[in-house]
Amino acid sequence: MINKNEAIKNNIKVIDNSIKNELFENLKTNFPQTIIEGKADLKAISLLLGLDKKSDISGYELTWTGKGLSNALYSSPCNKELKLEEIFSNTDCKNLNSSNIEMKDSNNPKNIIIRGDNLDVLKILKSAYSEKIKMIYIDPPYNTTNENFIYPDNFRQDYKKILEEVGLIEIDENGQEVESEDLKFFKNIQGSRTHSGWLSFMLPRLKLARDLLKEDGVIFISIDDNEQANLKLLCDEIFGEDNFVANIIWHSKNKPSGNTTENKTIDTRTEHILCYQKSYFLANKYENTKDELKEKGYILKDEFFKTRGYYKLTPLMRSCSASSFKYIESLDYEVKAPDGTIFKNHQNIKKPKSYCYTWSKKLFDFGNANGFIEIQKTSDGFWCIYRKMYEFCAIDNKKLEIVYRKSGNAYNNLITGIYSDIGANEVRNLMGGEKIFTYAKPINLIKTLLQISTTPNSNDIILDFFAGSGTTAQAVMELNAEDKGNREFILVQIDEEIKEDKSKSAYDFCKKELKSENPVISDITIERVKRASQKIIQSSKDNDLNLGFKVFTLEDKPEIIIDKDKNLKLINRRNLSVIDKVVNMFLISGKTLDKKIENIFDGKLYKCEDSFYLISFNKEILKYLIKTQNEYIFIDAYGDIELEDFLNLGAGFKERLKVVY
Repeated sequence: MINKNEAIKNNIKVIDNSIKNELFENLKTNFPQTIIEGKADLKAISLLLGLDKKSDISGYELTWTGKGLSNALYSSPCNKELKLEEIFSNTDCKNLNSSNIEMKDSNNPKNIIIRGDNLDVLKILKSAYSEKIKMIYIDPPYNTTNENFIYPDNFRQDYKKILEEVGLIEIDENGQEVESEDLKFFKNIQGSRTHSGWLSFMLPRLKLARDLLKEDGVIFISIDDNEQANLKLLCDEIFGEDNFVANIIWHSKNKPSGNTTENKTIDTRTEHILCYQKSYFLANKYENTKDELKEKGYILKDEFFKTRGYYKLTPLMRSCSASSFKYIESLDYEVKAPDGTIFKNHQNIKKPKSYCYTWSKKLFDFGNANGFIEIQKTSDGFWCIYRKMYEFCAIDNKKLEIVYRKSGNAYNNLITGIYSDIGANEVRNLMGGEKIFTYAKPINLIKTLLQISTTPNSNDIILDFFAGSGTTAQAVMELNAEDKGNREFILVQIDEEIKEDKSKSAYDFCKKELKSENPVISDITIERVKRASQKIIQSSKDNDLNLGFKVFTLEDKPEIIIDKDKNLKLINRRNLSVIDKVVNMFLISGKTLDKKIENIFDGKLYKCEDSFYLISFNKEILKYLIKTQNEYIFIDAYGDIELEDFLNLGAGFKERLKVVY
C-alpha cells in the first residue's frame, strides 16, 4: 500500500477519479489573479469582468431547494470501481472467471453494459470517456405521483458526507448520525415526488453527461408534460440556451389508454424528446427514394450525374408585374443562345420590361461556365433560360463556388407512426411471449434518433444511462446490421428490485428462466440484449458484426487509513480479480474499456498501449521496467507495493511513475 501524502511529498504524481472543477482550473491557468489562497475570489472575478458594487447585475435562472447540494454531488469523488461479471460473444455466452481473461480480440467486445447507480458510473467513465460520446439517449424516470424514484441519492455515502460538511448531519458521541431540524424540513419539501427532488436528481447526471459528449455530440432526453418545462430550463443552464436543437414531439399513442381521459378535458397522446448539442451538431438527412425524387421533379441526368445527382429545370426569369419584384435593368442582360443569337430577356416577350432574370450577370456567367444553365427554344420560337437545380449541390451566391451537400430531406421535429405499445410487444416477442416490460421505447424510435445523429463507419459511441429493457442496444445493433456500421453502445442500469406483487410476470421470468436469486431490472436488460444479438446473427449474412458485450458491476473502492500505531491499514478490501484492478487503473489513466490488455508478468505487470500497470512487485519486474524507455508506469496504490522501492531510482524513471487510487 502507498500513502498518498508520502507519494506527493516525494514528487510522484497521484491520480484518481475525482471530478475536477473545470471552471476553477480554467481560472487558475488563464486568470491566476482571481485565485487567492487556493480559492476563487469573487471580488477579483468581478473586477476581471468590469463589474463593481454599483453595477446593476440582473439575470434569470432556475432555482429550487437543494440545488446547491446536487451541484456538490456532481463534484464529489466516486467511491466505486468496476468488476467484470461476464463477457458475451457473438455465438455464445459464458460466465467467465475474470482472473483468467486477457482482453484480446474475440473476448474483448467493444460494447458495454454496467449494473449500478448511473451517477457512480458516469463519474467512473469520465476519466476515459470525456468528450468521446457521440450520442446520448436517456429515458429518465418521469416525475409521477404514484411512485418514488429508485435512485436514492439521499442514501448515498457521498451525499451524507456533503450534508455533514454543511452541518445538516452531525455525529453524536456514540457515532450515530443525527439529522438537524433544517435537514428534516428540507427533506420534507424536497421529496422525490416534488419538482425540487426530481431536478436535484437530474442535475448532477446531466452535468456529467455533458462532460462525456464530443464537441459535435448530442443528447436526446425523453420526458412527459410533468417536467418538460423544468427540464428545458435545466438543460438551458447546463448545455447553454444556444445549444438547444429541438423539442421533438413523439406521437406515442394512437388511442386512449384505460381511464386516462376520465378527468382530462384534452387527451394527451404525445411525449417530448428534448435535443441539445455540446457545441455544434450537423444533423443527418434522410435519403429520397426514387419515387420521392420523381414527385419533386428530379428526373433529369447530365454528365455530372455521379457527383451532382438528378436535376430539374426552373426558369431563370421572373415576372415584374404580378409580384413584388420590380424591373431592374442590370438583370435584363444579353445572353448568347446556342445558335449564336444575342438576346435580352425582354426581346423574347411581347411586353418589354415586364420580366427580368433572377441571377446577376456575374452569377449567370459562373453558372453557365459550370454547367448550371440550360438554354432552350420554346414552342413559340423564343429562347428561354433555365437553371439546373441539382440533388447534391448548388452555387454559393456570395462566394461564387459550388457547394456539395448531403442528399435528402431534413428530419422534422415530429415523429409519427411509432407507438409506445410497439416497444412492449417487441420485448414480449423476444422473451417468449412474456409481458415483462410495459414501458419499453420502440426500437424504431431510437433508430430514428441514431439516424439523425450518428454515421455508420465512424465508431460512434452511444450511451444510455437509464437503459431499462435495453432498447438502445438493440437499436444500435440492428442499425449496424442494416448499414454495415460500427457504432458501439454503453448501457447503464441500476439494480432496481423487481417485486413479485407488482411485476409478477417479470419476477417469474427472472426466477424461472434466468435463475436469478434476487430479480432486478438489469437481469432483463442483459437478457434482452443477448437475445437481440442472437436474433440479428441468425437473420444477417454479415459475420463481422460486433454484437458481443462485456458486463460490469460496481464494487466499493478500498480506502487506506492510518491506524493509532501510524501503520497503513486497508479497509473495504477489494473483491476484484487482477484484470479488474488493471481495468480500473487504465480507466482512471484515460484508456477506454475496449482496449486490449497484454500480460507481461502474470498477475503482476500488464501493458495497455503506451503504459504499464503494476499490481504487484519483485526485483525481476524492476529490472524489466528499468530497461523500458518512455512508457508510463501506473502503480496500484492498494497493492502489495512499497513506495520505498522506487525512491532511489533515477529522476527520469520517477517522472514516469503515477500512483493510482
